[in-house]
Amino acid sequence: MKKLVLLFLLTTAFGYSQTTDQEYDVLTKKSPFNKMYPKATAADAAAYFGAWNKIFTQGPIPLKEARLVAISASAAIKCEYCITAQVHLAKAAGATDDEIKAAIFIAAEVARFSTLLYGNEFGMDNLKGVLGIQPK
Repeated sequence: MKKLVLLFLLTTAFGYSQTTDQEYDVLTKKSPFNKMYPKATAADAAAYFGAWNKIFTQGPIPLKEARLVAISASAAIKCEYCITAQVHLAKAAGATDDEIKAAIFIAAEVARFSTLLYGNEFGMDNLKGVLGIQPK
């Protein structure tokens, strides 16, 4: 994934493959999401979007579980668009309503406990001691 991000950044930073009007029209007809990008970066952004989505179908985490992770992240960042899309896609991948609720609950509890740890200045050394993690 880091390689994909780096490739995207290098391509857009140095390569700015200028998209022609005709190419831009083709891209925007191919996917409504491509309309969100400036013409100068639309082709690169569309290629990156396609590449990163492979993580769901070709990545090390099975599709349904990957979509549940995406729901959890979507809830954590409070992205209503992401939640709508990821819940729909998770259900299409076989996720149950209870699994979806669990993914959202996990996001909420991680955030809640993080607030408790941070607010109480629990400290990383203290946490590592509780978890039995040896210092490096």
